[in-house]
Amino acid sequence: MTHELTWGWSFAALLALALQTVLMVLAAPWFSGWVNRLAGRLTGGHRFLAGGRWQDIHHQFRRPGLRQRGDGLSSLACRGALVLAVFAACMTPVFTLVPSGFPAPGFFLLCSALVCASLLLGLPLVVQGGTTTLAGYAALLADSLLLPALVPVLVMAGGQDFSAFLAHLRQLSPVGDGAPFVLMGVALFLVTAWKGRQAGADLPCQLSGADRAVWMLATDCVQLVWITLAGDVAWASSLALPGESGVEPWLAQCLAGGAFWIAKLAIAVLLLAATQLMVLTFPRRARVRLAAVFLLGLLAWQVAYSGQSAAVGQDKTASAQDEQDSAWSDEGNATP
Repeated sequence: MTHELTWGWSFAALLALALQTVLMVLAAPWFSGWVNRLAGRLTGGHRFLAGGRWQDIHHQFRRPGLRQRGDGLSSLACRGALVLAVFAACMTPVFTLVPSGFPAPGFFLLCSALVCASLLLGLPLVVQGGTTTLAGYAALLADSLLLPALVPVLVMAGGQDFSAFLAHLRQLSPVGDGAPFVLMGVALFLVTAWKGRQAGADLPCQLSGADRAVWMLATDCVQLVWITLAGDVAWASSLALPGESGVEPWLAQCLAGGAFWIAKLAIAVLLLAATQLMVLTFPRRARVRLAAVFLLGLLAWQVAYSGQSAAVGQDKTASAQDEQDSAWSDEGNATP
């Protein structure tokens, strides 16, 4: 990767970010639709086609909303969640990283934006009252504990920006030194896998009209960003690296990265649909999710730390042996 950021690569990075953001937002309802469609096939239930999710969102946008108690706060929360979800989608690599020197957020900021978006999505269930209030409080509590459960994963990423972190992971083999980061990706995948369907999807949420459409789109975007983050960390070699070579090789890498992203989403659809076969109450599912995310992240951090400690120990041993051999050699040369 080049050490000096040029105007050409900066412009290319901006175009790539815009394209990745649009691609993520447009694909999010389709991804959710495919998960629900396949889950219906596995459970024997009737589900709409994959494109039905987008049709429902479009219908809700055109439908006049019903005025309910707390509509102002609910509308603000839904739009705030969508803004945070789009921001996270913009900063999450789909098929390419940003060049070295280009401003990029850290992994902690990305996770915080997604957690805050989830909290805002659960707020309408609380402020509108009714039968969804208790479930809304439970969803808010579960999402508020998610960031502490991600502490081992956040420690592994460190304070560097997320693109630089993934650029380092590109050099590691998933079956070798990069194995701990595969576990880290699995922990990120469980954030959305064990969550099941969003709390408001199974409950008679009082949102309607444009507020309901924004809520659905933000929910789908948050889910897809978590899945993409998990895939990026587990297999960072599929991402293109700008500045490493010329423009044409980078474009070829971008096309390959887009194909790999679709393959990752296909695997995620199968796994997410399979998790819906597990019948768990929402409180138990929340406890299992938090415990699984924390324990897998802790295991990944422990394996990565042990590997680094062993490598440092080997380097120190080799250095000490070289110094000892050099000392013996000097002593032998000094002896008459």
